[in-house]
Amino acid sequence: MKKTQILLIHSLRAKLKAVRKVTQDNQSKKIAASDGIQSISPSGRVKLSMDILIDGKADSIKHVLIPKQGGKTRMLGIPTMRDRVKQVLIQAALEPQWEAVFDKDSYGSRPGRSVHDAIEAVFKSINRKPKYILYVAIEKSFDRIPHGYLIDKMRLSKELENQIRA
Repeated sequence: MKKTQILLIHSLRAKLKAVRKVTQDNQSKKIAASDGIQSISPSGRVKLSMDILIDGKADSIKHVLIPKQGGKTRMLGIPTMRDRVKQVLIQAALEPQWEAVFDKDSYGSRPGRSVHDAIEAVFKSINRKPKYILYVAIEKSFDRIPHGYLIDKMRLSKELENQIRA
């Protein structure tokens, strides 16, 4: 699997696809990256694809305060266009491996799954016999996850691990 992932992250076609996803397909294409780039010409997209290297480096992130309900604010980190492409490229390499072994009853932020799928699964489950359903939203959960532990658990190649840590 690691060899296939390494082949993928070095593939020009995969890089072109990642650039397309970031610059044309994603909803975030309308948001300027921290380097000020919002749109790129077709020749610029090809050049960006050829310049992408999984080199264990990341550009600095622009931090912006955004308002929340109740008058509070939270920090939002906006990566550069190059880093967005690297993230999509690494996601393309890792997602097939982890989707194959992930819990079938997990629905949050998973490709091809929606809230409607979760509702259907709950309905089918409680339709047979009564059960308890627990919904938990942990405040600031992402900030409190031990990221080093998760990276170690993934058993990545050194190249991917260094890039994710960056």
